[in-house]
Amino acid sequence: MRRWHKPVPLEIRWADEIPDTPGVCVLLRNSKDISSVLKIGPARSLRRMFQRECRTDYTGMPDRPGAMMWMESWADAEEAARLIGEYRRRHGRAPVLNSPY
Repeated sequence: MRRWHKPVPLEIRWADEIPDTPGVCVLLRNSKDISSVLKIGPARSLRRMFQRECRTDYTGMPDRPGAMMWMESWADAEEAARLIGEYRRRHGRAPVLNSPY
């Protein structure tokens, strides 16, 4: 069973709330809108991914993530690929920050 955790604001002070386990993270534009997906990605450590995203400079990007939600999973890469494919089927494109352009 997949269990998604509620979105957490992308602020370093929340890092201890994120488990240090593998999983899939979803970066959101806004913590109040889970449909505002900007990126879907696998993480060997959800906490380290969260910390890295908090330090990433999105200056010049049209959209900046404001929150992250996650699902713990040992099959992190496969789950992320499946979710990106599902997103692509529904929206006709990959999430904005997953795009190679």
